[in-house]
Amino acid sequence: MAMSRQSHRHFTESCNNNGLSASVAMEDDPFGCQRVADELALARRRFEATFHHAPVGMAHVGLDGRFLLVNPRFCEIAGHDAAALMSGGFQRITHPDDLGADEHLLARLHAGELPRYAMEKRYIRSDGRIIWINLTVAMVRDESNRPEFYVAVIEDLSDLRQASFEAVHDPLTGLLNRRGLASRAKDMLAASVDAEDRPVSLIVVDLDGFKALNDRRGHAAGDACLVAVGQQLQDCVTSLDVVARMGGDEFVILAAGLTAFQARSLGERMRAALSAQGDGIAASFGLAHGPAALLADLDALIARADTAMLAAKRAGKNRLLVA
Repeated sequence: MAMSRQSHRHFTESCNNNGLSASVAMEDDPFGCQRVADELALARRRFEATFHHAPVGMAHVGLDGRFLLVNPRFCEIAGHDAAALMSGGFQRITHPDDLGADEHLLARLHAGELPRYAMEKRYIRSDGRIIWINLTVAMVRDESNRPEFYVAVIEDLSDLRQASFEAVHDPLTGLLNRRGLASRAKDMLAASVDAEDRPVSLIVVDLDGFKALNDRRGHAAGDACLVAVGQQLQDCVTSLDVVARMGGDEFVILAAGLTAFQARSLGERMRAALSAQGDGIAASFGLAHGPAALLADLDALIARADTAMLAAKRAGKNRLLVA
């Protein structure tokens, strides 16, 4: 019959209290106390080495969410020292927007509905910085199969998240780049087709007077202008719309569900906002609008709006024309 943890501990303590050592001959140690003690000591050293030198963050967490034990890598990733972590629970350092999902999964794990769970979530570091991690949690149960504590493993996703962000965003303005626009547009156009073919609108914006600004005031001023333009365009749209920088001084806005009149009004608001910026900067706008089913090819949609934008430039600039 397997020995319980408590009996095992008492057995080992009894052996140690009796003063048995490695020098005791086997015939004087019929129960193998020293061998058991040596094996336990070796297991403890291996656990400590693994726990303290692991390349991932590891923690033991109580059923109430308190940290019971944390390794150095956990502290490094989470951005709190061990004392601070163990004085509170995971709830204190978890971003509020992620806490509900984490607690829901933890409750399912506690109820035995899951063997373990994994999720991406955010921690709030001691300096206030937000960090993304991948969290994996499993439960340890006692001899009676009752929940005892959780084992949590975390991995830093900062570099991966940053690389993913940079792949689809313009580094200067923070707007989506051409690749990011293509990804978002695919989903938006498909959703618009499914939603009884609601209309989509795409506006191409090309700045007027930008080269003169660059030549007159330098590239730093030009970069600041592009950032300001990106912000002004974003201020004119909703969170469901997409604003992207295609390169140079060209931007694209993609919106769904607008009528032709609303789409034109949106373009005119943007044109007026950029004209008011000063520094000789204005913009020419080209608008393509219609049912999503007829405009599902993003490149063709951009080409239509681009043709209208070039016509606006030839017609005197600082105006919007519809394809």
